[in-house]
Amino acid sequence: MDIISLIQQKYGNNYQLSPPLNSSQYDEAKAILPEELLNIMKISNGIEETMITPNTGRIEVIGSIIYSYDDIKKWTTFYYAEYGYEGIVFAGDGAGGEFFIKPNGQIYYYEYIGEDGELFADSLSDFFKRLPEFDFTN
Repeated sequence: MDIISLIQQKYGNNYQLSPPLNSSQYDEAKAILPEELLNIMKISNGIEETMITPNTGRIEVIGSIIYSYDDIKKWTTFYYAEYGYEGIVFAGDGAGGEFFIKPNGQIYYYEYIGEDGELFADSLSDFFKRLPEFDFTN
């Protein structure tokens, strides 16, 4: 199952795709991103979580499910420069923790600065399979 289908399964209609990377971004990203993440960026430059606001009925973005390419570069550069963390930062937990794809493809979670991180999933697909199901009807 592809990752966007997994996201749809987990988030229902509460996600939003962005336009894909343009050709120059894609060429740059090929040298940086692992294949699973690059395949997502070909379809959507980041994926956002949304909700319908009760008072207005409008769809509002409330966070990132997968960061945009620019945010991936920014956070990856920051964490490597400041703390020596290796890997690609592709998502956060909304509370200051970050998820990294390590060079071997495994996903590590860093909840606190200075820790070694904890293995969260063996691949990006496994990462989204592991996320809990959300009940947006309540």
